[in-house]
Amino acid sequence: MTRTSWILLFSLGSIWGGTFFCTEILLLTMTPFHIVFFRVSLGALAMLVFIHLRGQRLPTNWQNWRWFLMMGFFNNAFPFTCIVFGQQYITGGLASILNSFTAFIAVVTGAIFLSDERITWPRTIGTMLGVAGVAVTMGLDHLMQLSLTSIGQFLVLLSTISYAIASVLGRLQMGRTSVEVSATGMLICSSGWMLVFSLMVEGVPVMAMDTTSILAILAYAIPFTSVAYLLYFNLLRRAGAANTMLVTIIVPVSALLLDAFALGEVISMREVIGFGIIAIGLLILSGRVPVPGLKPR
Repeated sequence: MTRTSWILLFSLGSIWGGTFFCTEILLLTMTPFHIVFFRVSLGALAMLVFIHLRGQRLPTNWQNWRWFLMMGFFNNAFPFTCIVFGQQYITGGLASILNSFTAFIAVVTGAIFLSDERITWPRTIGTMLGVAGVAVTMGLDHLMQLSLTSIGQFLVLLSTISYAIASVLGRLQMGRTSVEVSATGMLICSSGWMLVFSLMVEGVPVMAMDTTSILAILAYAIPFTSVAYLLYFNLLRRAGAANTMLVTIIVPVSALLLDAFALGEVISMREVIGFGIIAIGLLILSGRVPVPGLKPR
């Protein structure tokens, strides 16, 4: 990768790590559906301003908006909601580690639905390591019994399936609109989804946020959502999918450090070991760590 790609990679990983920290802050004063609604709706407004300043326009045909609706649900509304609900019972650092399982689910999903994606031995080994790392991170006690902690963990893992579905949809639609317009349309549709869900389940939000919450929701919506998507698509275009996958190694590091220094949360040895196993699996998936005797891809 080029120097610019590495800068984009570390910037994106650091930014996305902050989303888990912001969620923990906002859960003190807001309900889950409202958190996600404000994140995507304010993010959509920021993106609308951005594309307007660039002289770009949203498409008017149903084909593009149908794709925006699906991506808005599978890439934003559903997984964001799962993660926020999950973080009511687990720390942001743990949620970020489990969220890195997205890359492994995406490999399996891509092999099923995309003709140019296939399961190879390195990918199989990487995925098996990912599963093992998640099992270690969750702990056998939570895998064997149902508790609030295990519910939170499974909700985050459910979000990874949704992200994997979105990655397939994204590949099928790639190139039909610019990345900026695609991100804007997706956020607009996810705002619509979340408006319906939040009103049905939680009603009209009661605005009793303090200064910290307001700053957190603004950071959540603009740099951590709008700017992050621009960085992500730019990195994907420059470095390709395999290298972009490496961002899921950086995100947990950022989230764990923020939790430790800002919230005083303790990082358990189980989380460190589990994350290490996941990171090795991701490096094998991306071809950064070759498996002896096997081709990287």
